[in-house]
Amino acid sequence: MVVSSTLVNVTEDAEMRIVGLMADAAPSNFLGNSFRDTCSASIHNGDASGLLQAVVGDAGAVASLMILQPDEATAAMSILAALLNRVAEKNQQSQLATALASAIRQSGTEADDATLKRKMLLLSILFNMREEPVGKVALLDILMLLAGSNAAELLSPDSTLGSLLAEPTRSGGVLASGSNGTSSDRSSAATLVAVNSSSLPRLAVMLDAWKTPLPARQGLYRTVVSVLPSTDVRKQRFLLLLTESYSSTDKNGIEAAREAAIGAIRDPVTLFVQQRNLLKQPAIQALGSQDANLYGLLQVFQEGKLSDYNQFVQKNGGNEAALLSPYGLDPESCRRNMQILSLCSLASEQEEIPYSVVAETLQLTNSDSQVETWVIAAVGSGLLQAKMDQLSKMVMVERSVVRRFDTHQWKILQSRLHKWKKNVGGILQVLKEHQTSTGTAATTMV
Repeated sequence: MVVSSTLVNVTEDAEMRIVGLMADAAPSNFLGNSFRDTCSASIHNGDASGLLQAVVGDAGAVASLMILQPDEATAAMSILAALLNRVAEKNQQSQLATALASAIRQSGTEADDATLKRKMLLLSILFNMREEPVGKVALLDILMLLAGSNAAELLSPDSTLGSLLAEPTRSGGVLASGSNGTSSDRSSAATLVAVNSSSLPRLAVMLDAWKTPLPARQGLYRTVVSVLPSTDVRKQRFLLLLTESYSSTDKNGIEAAREAAIGAIRDPVTLFVQQRNLLKQPAIQALGSQDANLYGLLQVFQEGKLSDYNQFVQKNGGNEAALLSPYGLDPESCRRNMQILSLCSLASEQEEIPYSVVAETLQLTNSDSQVETWVIAAVGSGLLQAKMDQLSKMVMVERSVVRRFDTHQWKILQSRLHKWKKNVGGILQVLKEHQTSTGTAATTMV
């Protein structure tokens, strides 16, 4: 096929016009003396790689993208992104795209909100015009770093980037039915725990679809963790994904495990489902030899009760604040969470719990109002569904999370199944006797 010379001329004219705009707008003390000539030669020779390298390597040219009018900057970025497709080598395409994105991110200051948003716009154009998955992941990493300068706005759940860090809401099966075998309203159970253990943030799903190599995936997860504030639950979610990705115990894996463990102790409730198997992760297990106190605390918060927590504190010096301080943990918050988790452990073992047993387990003064306050708190956490019989002073368990499932829990399940089987057998026997007596009466009447 013969390529039209008119089309070639139009392309060259557009490229020369963009180079001219960038050169005219660039700060004179930044623009290289040979910028125009180098770009002109590259355009004349059809050297897309050379033209892109000239732009990326010139601080003034990159700075001009922040100064041009919005439509001019957008046009310039679109042409530069299109040039990447004319670079023969795929690896070189990705390298140039990453270099261009990095140069834009590092150009000038990000303190100016308008400049920050201009950078985000330009990098979004570049990202959307790329097709190669690994290259897109690298650009996404830079976009996340840039958005971290104003995470409250640019990574909010309602923002484009922020929505990638969220996971779809699903009704979950993490609440275990009470041992009486009754079935309560499933819709109300769904409102208690709305996340399924198999749900993943949209970003993780996207990386799976792209078949992203593990090193690139881990790098992006680390970036997400670094830009989100410690109070954002999404930070812990990506720490868990990052920790899970390590099958070996290298330095990065241990560091991720340490942060994930601290996050799981600080808030064991919000991401209960995602954190329930944390102790099985290789990186977490390796943490035991690196930081015995932290690993021991995590074990207590994963499987123990308040009495176990108190014993652990006593075993390690008896000073709760001193034990927790190196990890930035608050004693009052830790104790409160342990009381809620302890009540859930009780609820997974018994269908009817006397107030006195709750008070003993949570180490309360035997006050009905205190017990009821903690039951309400546990129900409010989403980990428990129960009612209180104030006359008989009993907590009637409908559903509860199961924090640990081992031989003891299998025996409990076996006992409940036998009880259910016995109850069903009794009902069937009554029905059979009723049918027999009804048949006899009918025969007598005839």
